[in-house]
Amino acid sequence: MQILLLEDHGESRDIIAKLLVHCGHTVTVTSNLEEASDLLGKMRFEVLLSDIGLPDGDAFDLVAEAKRSLRVMKTVALTGRATDSDRELSRQAGFDHFLTKPVDFHELRSLLEEEPGVPANSHTV
Repeated sequence: MQILLLEDHGESRDIIAKLLVHCGHTVTVTSNLEEASDLLGKMRFEVLLSDIGLPDGDAFDLVAEAKRSLRVMKTVALTGRATDSDRELSRQAGFDHFLTKPVDFHELRSLLEEEPGVPANSHTV
């Protein structure tokens, strides 16, 4: 699976990327919205895993654009913001799933293995 991982926290980004590669996925990593937008314009990804709160803004516009242009099939918000408001904003922007940090990798793997259009358990936004 081709995955774009947008996470500004270096240690979290490295750990998640290594675990995903270990599971057989191809992972492209970035730490900011500008680079993520550029990558989405150049490549096609099956999954966008994105932190919401980033130093250069939030990922809501990015995920909305990725969904509109069909450059990403599945989107997962990875965030420390676990409020109902953040979950609703994520849903409105186009995130399919919402996971709070620290991310449980087994839950993330389950979401990635789901067939498109099949809702996840309690993590679906």
